[in-house]
Amino acid sequence: RLPFAYGTGPEEAARAGRELANPLPATEANLARGKAVYETICVVCHGPAGQGDGPVSLHGFPAPPSLLTERSVRMKDGQLFHILTFGQKNMPGYAAQISREDRWKAVRHVRALQKKAPARPGGAR
Repeated sequence: RLPFAYGTGPEEAARAGRELANPLPATEANLARGKAVYETICVVCHGPAGQGDGPVSLHGFPAPPSLLTERSVRMKDGQLFHILTFGQKNMPGYAAQISREDRWKAVRHVRALQKKAPARPGGAR
């Protein structure tokens, strides 16, 4: 495991957002792997399109926020990576289950989902 110089919590997530950039380019291979990781780990909560409508919400678990909201779109890649690493609110951290490289690839996939989402009036997604 490589060291990760950030602690837990929203302040550290915001700092990671300011300081970290995704080191992996948006190649077809990276996007395909990011999609595979998302569909294996993330889709059960966030849903196939990132709308927060995954199947767990049908079984009594609170639905997570949509990854398509303006708040999520405005998050920096490093902040999303931090959240994947340590978790946030009801979401657990996935550092033990998803490699560092695959977490960055999953961030690439989330960005692709966000680009596909139609913009709503007023700039909201």
